[in-house]
Amino acid sequence: MLRLEKKSYLVNYPLFRLAVFMAAGIFFFDRFLPNMSVWTLILILCAVLLPLLLSVFVKIRNVNLNFFVGIVVSACFFIIGGILIIHKKNSIYYEWPDKQLCYYGVVETTPEVKGKTLCSEVNVKFCIPSVSDSIAKYPVNRNILLYFIPDSLSYIPRCGDNIVFYSSVSNPVSDIEFMGFDYAGYLFNKGISGTTLAFSGNWIGIKVENPHSIKHAALRCRDAVAGKFSSWNMGEDELAVVSALTIGDKSELTPELKAVYSGAGTSHVLALSGLHVGILSCILYFLLRPLRRIKGGLLIQSVVVAVILWIFAFISGLSPSVVRAVAMCTLYLVASVLVENGFCGFFSLSFTAFIMLFYNPMYLFDISFQLSFVAVLAIILFYPAVSGWIKCGNRVVRYIWNAISVSLAAQLGTLPLILYYFGTFPTYFLMANLVVGILASCILSLTIASLVLSFIPAVGEACVWLLEVITKFLNNSMQFVHNLQGAQITSIYFNEFQVVLGFVLLFTLYIFIRRKTASRLIVILFAFCLIMVTEIYKVRTEDAPSLFLTRSDLYIRNNNELKTLSSENGLYDIGGVRVGVMKSSYWKDVRLTGKTKLATLDYVYICRGFGGSITGLCGLFEIKNVIIDETVSERYRNFLKDECKKLNIKCVEKSAQASFRILL
Repeated sequence: MLRLEKKSYLVNYPLFRLAVFMAAGIFFFDRFLPNMSVWTLILILCAVLLPLLLSVFVKIRNVNLNFFVGIVVSACFFIIGGILIIHKKNSIYYEWPDKQLCYYGVVETTPEVKGKTLCSEVNVKFCIPSVSDSIAKYPVNRNILLYFIPDSLSYIPRCGDNIVFYSSVSNPVSDIEFMGFDYAGYLFNKGISGTTLAFSGNWIGIKVENPHSIKHAALRCRDAVAGKFSSWNMGEDELAVVSALTIGDKSELTPELKAVYSGAGTSHVLALSGLHVGILSCILYFLLRPLRRIKGGLLIQSVVVAVILWIFAFISGLSPSVVRAVAMCTLYLVASVLVENGFCGFFSLSFTAFIMLFYNPMYLFDISFQLSFVAVLAIILFYPAVSGWIKCGNRVVRYIWNAISVSLAAQLGTLPLILYYFGTFPTYFLMANLVVGILASCILSLTIASLVLSFIPAVGEACVWLLEVITKFLNNSMQFVHNLQGAQITSIYFNEFQVVLGFVLLFTLYIFIRRKTASRLIVILFAFCLIMVTEIYKVRTEDAPSLFLTRSDLYIRNNNELKTLSSENGLYDIGGVRVGVMKSSYWKDVRLTGKTKLATLDYVYICRGFGGSITGLCGLFEIKNVIIDETVSERYRNFLKDECKKLNIKCVEKSAQASFRILL
């Protein structure tokens, strides 16, 4: 068998540098030059490549030639990253018409229940401007989030079916001040360029027997497996965890269950990723161990494991997290056979990141993508050092310490990102992950056994019963950890500068572990002090609390904490600011007899359900400003605006903005 000698400086690090420079180009052009032309970047790329091409044809004997080539190649991939991201953004953005039109599309994801509607990602193929002229079709080819109200007589489309709907599609609106994150940017990074609501009778699903793509077939397969799980009649929470842990279907997870796993520091077990692929590969390697007795058995074993892992990825719907985990594992399996050393985790990580970013540069801004690769990189770098702290010949103790070492390394590497995105830190994550690792292996094994042995009634039922018992024990264990005193440290949010400092601190710590010098220790302490100083500065310069009028309610935000205010009559007095939220007929027919007006209202928030008039409210209150919610019909909105104009009251339509903010 051909075996390649491992040369880390020839294989791993150059590829890692190219991936880093391409990722840097993606970030730079997305953040600072998003409107730059693709053709301009292509011309710049050609200009950068010209000296490299000349060096190939002209023999230049210079010791610095390799360094020069490295700089040019790195710059090329930096520019390639810019070309990829700008081209991708141009393919997502679309200026949707501000009127209702008929659209034809393909359902990309299984519809999920969202309140009284069903929500699905739809790829809009084209629009029909005129119903009378259905021949005229304008190509669109953009993905949107379609919320549609189901009808008992209508066919609910599956993933891969066609759908025709009549609605007005709009670009997503972001309200960072109120929601705390850029919702429009989040959808855009997911490749979604619009959202819309189709009422009952304004849409029709068209059944398609043969799916349009492999992705659709994979999602249908996942739905079929989820249906099989439902037939086992397990408890709701147990079914939700089994579906999430084995096939990545998180639609049945309740907010309470998600909060329990998040508080215990084990929410990653509910998101199908590298952990599950690693567990499955270990199970397969154990079952296929007899193959090593034959000639070439190691290669056969690795190939069979890789094939089964890709089948697993197909059954789980080919989600990006599973695809990257299986791709990374496949590269590792192949490299472990061909490479002399047998360990190529760094190469697998670099190659997978490079391919995925080249395929879709938007993955760089996906939280799961960032956490996944940073966690694997941290394990590769810190696990050998951490696991070497304790050396024991006992197999059980060694397994426990290795599991703790992996969890500690991953948590350490992802800590800056976790504090940046979530602002929380689970204090008992080591204990919880030790339990999760064992029970997740049992759940995955029993799920496979239940599916394979379902044709044997007694054995299949026994496997399902045992699966439910272990899953229930897992839920109860996470609930126990979540309920412990001080299980989670909250409200510690890193800003972008602190995230950079955090990774500088980790990188310096890694170098210090490998070669302990005083200068590196000074850098570590300096980075730690900078993080503390910036945190103190944030605390001392906290923003003042704000009131938000949105979603037919009144909210108060104090830094990262958002609270909904409630009142029986809709009147509020917060910090001297008096607000009246009118969303019912409570004040519609109230009349004052022998009394002066009740009070002065700084803001009157008119929402759907009020039905009164500004003139009637002026008989009750002294009104300074009127805010009209976007849920109010256009006809009623115009009536209210005319009243405000006659009464000389300032009027603001909230339809022009996501929320109305009042600084306290």
